[in-house]
Amino acid sequence: MSQDNFNKAIEQLRTLSIDERKQAFATLKRERLAADELSRKENTELPNSHFSQAHLLEKITNPGHSTYEQKILMPEFTFLGVINQPDFGEVLLTFYPSKWTIELKSLKVYKDSFRDKPISYERLSNVMFEDIMSVYKPTRLRLMMRLRPRGGISSCLTIDSDWKIRGGNEEFRDWNNNTDQFGFVTHATTRI
Repeated sequence: MSQDNFNKAIEQLRTLSIDERKQAFATLKRERLAADELSRKENTELPNSHFSQAHLLEKITNPGHSTYEQKILMPEFTFLGVINQPDFGEVLLTFYPSKWTIELKSLKVYKDSFRDKPISYERLSNVMFEDIMSVYKPTRLRLMMRLRPRGGISSCLTIDSDWKIRGGNEEFRDWNNNTDQFGFVTHATTRI
């Protein structure tokens, strides 16, 4: 909107009574909320590929010819939740490289690219998992995402390429003793 159009709109609002202004702003708010709701609904119907940022990931040739385990912790992970409110969490990748390994600077750019994307963490974890699998084609990938508490509730989501349901062979099976501590001891467990 140009400055002239803005000034004209303000002048027109000033000609309205206080009640008429309240009604005008209430109408604008309803329209904005309806547009936000429509956007959220459309967002849920989009495929994961719509949210992909795989083009930002760069790969390095694996210097060894055998597989090893690499753990990558992203302790400061931020994105917009589905209601355009920032969500904060941490992500741990347990990565068994094959031909390629992760170039860490590109991973930082990749994770930061989600800061302004309205997306649920459930979808985001799947998008990240699919992007990393497609770019690096690792022997194994385990992605754990733990969200900071919001409204007194925190959540942790895990995806492992070793799981049969994800097409794996269940050859590693270390996920049988599932832990929410990201492979690092960060908090003692609490029993209720």
